[in-house]
Amino acid sequence: MFGTPSVNREINLRPAPEVRSAIHAIPDEHLPKSDLSPRTVASRLVDALVERGVDTFFGVPGGPICAFFEALRLDSRARLVESRHETHAAFAATAYYRSTGRVAGVIVTAGPGITNAVTGIASAFGEGVPLLVIAGDVAWNTAGKRLAQASGPGGFHAEGLLGPVTRAAVRVGSPIGAVAQCLDALDRATDPNLPGPALVVLPIDIAMAETQSASVVSAGRFYASPAPTDAVRTAATWLCEAERPLIVLGGGARAHADAVRALVDLLDVPFVTTPRAKGVVSELHPRSLRNGGMAASSWARAYTALGVDATLVLGSDLDDTSVGTTPYVGEGGRLVHVDRDASVFHRNHRAALAVRADVGAFVEALTQLASTEGLRNGRCRAALASVKATAPVSSLPESGTSIAPHRAVLSLQSAFPSALFTTDIGEHMLFALHYLTAQKPSDFAIQLNLGSMGSGIAGAIGHALGSNGRKVVCIAGDGCMQMAGMELLVAIREALPIVFAVFNDGRYNMVHHGMRQIFGDASEWSSPGVDFVAYAGAIGMPAMRIDAPSDFDSPELAALSLAGGPVLLDIRIDPSIRLPGAGRVESLSRMSMREVKS
Repeated sequence: MFGTPSVNREINLRPAPEVRSAIHAIPDEHLPKSDLSPRTVASRLVDALVERGVDTFFGVPGGPICAFFEALRLDSRARLVESRHETHAAFAATAYYRSTGRVAGVIVTAGPGITNAVTGIASAFGEGVPLLVIAGDVAWNTAGKRLAQASGPGGFHAEGLLGPVTRAAVRVGSPIGAVAQCLDALDRATDPNLPGPALVVLPIDIAMAETQSASVVSAGRFYASPAPTDAVRTAATWLCEAERPLIVLGGGARAHADAVRALVDLLDVPFVTTPRAKGVVSELHPRSLRNGGMAASSWARAYTALGVDATLVLGSDLDDTSVGTTPYVGEGGRLVHVDRDASVFHRNHRAALAVRADVGAFVEALTQLASTEGLRNGRCRAALASVKATAPVSSLPESGTSIAPHRAVLSLQSAFPSALFTTDIGEHMLFALHYLTAQKPSDFAIQLNLGSMGSGIAGAIGHALGSNGRKVVCIAGDGCMQMAGMELLVAIREALPIVFAVFNDGRYNMVHHGMRQIFGDASEWSSPGVDFVAYAGAIGMPAMRIDAPSDFDSPELAALSLAGGPVLLDIRIDPSIRLPGAGRVESLSRMSMREVKS
């Protein structure tokens, strides 16, 4: 134990050593030296995955997966990002996909390597992001012998554990079939109808066995669900005849931003984004109501309070964080729900028309119909203008002793106007959702479906790796940093341009305020004060303490921002200032709890 895409292309497996040298144009004497044969299953898997386009891998090494890590080291085309924790490797891989559209591998060892990764894999499943998880295992065919970290049916059964949160969970049973099984799992992960993580369990004895070269050709069996013509016309008619229509953009619309923008331009209908879709269409668009659901904008609340009579929902499961205090359809109104996953229909909101289809295909068909027949609403302009005559965000008091969280968010965006912003999970997330202005899909990112603390910190690494030098600002709480702070070592090693903005209020603030709302009083849920400037210094990261809004305009911060690599800002936040009616308690109270005080 050491510790814890096109689908229609032929896969050319690793050639003999002399051919490989010619391919990589590297003389034999300069190739890495290793006793691992290029004919092993591990080597052939790495070669096949790189040929398929999976060339970036996140993970933590360990004994049962050592052959795969060695094969990565020997292949100059593969990139390994060594994470500090397995679940953070999955968070980073999810963000990398979001920034690049390229599937990443997550490589973990047996036993605790697999169990540590569960949260990150479950988060990717909830986000609908394809990952290829390759987990090592001890030799499981041991004729009744007992081996530590056994992860097969005779141990804790990794496939059974992760089956509910993967699109495929397979165990490689023989060397000859390893490549075919792995590529099939990759195809299952990238199925456009239901993408998500796929698990391949690779026992060490099979990984180190030699096998013959082979070609594997994908049948190209996947397709995107088409848009039913009658449903498209019905949706167009309802939207164009409505007095107060609305389009709701969910996370499933992120991949179709250009098509969605063309649709809202054409139909003249207001739209909101759920938290996971913030920025899909610019929040400065004249028909934008900014974000709905958790931490909804003032515009979204005001417009939905009027009673929406026709709603088109694109790619959202309409969970409590997506809806929150903004009911997307009023009494007697009609809701059209479009999603590739039929299991989300009628769960929380009854749809007058539920359409299982690819969101992009539906949007393009609706745009084509509206353009051809000159369909446009225009009736809702007065209501939209009235709502937008007020401020889109809440007016909150400034702090007398430290920094108000909304002031910190606005100051960060002013200081780093071209950055990609990502947020971790906690009270700071609400202020980020409400006050940040996103103008395109790559301006904002969050992993909210599972809502795991640490996802923003590790996710910032994935986004930075995939964003070609663009600065990333990660808004995180002090609690999140206590959980995931060692991932900063990865950012240092990779010299990533990330600003880790720690909202330091000395407690689990969302927990404190939520418990107080529900029960009338609550524990402080405080933690010992952490000097994150000293923490950053101990690991070699430049850092600065922010005590007042004016510090955001200081020469010291300007100098830090030009450093190029990662930096940390220890921002002392006033924990008493809240965004009224924006939190999880308000969202839950509409669906599963008694009403609570705001």
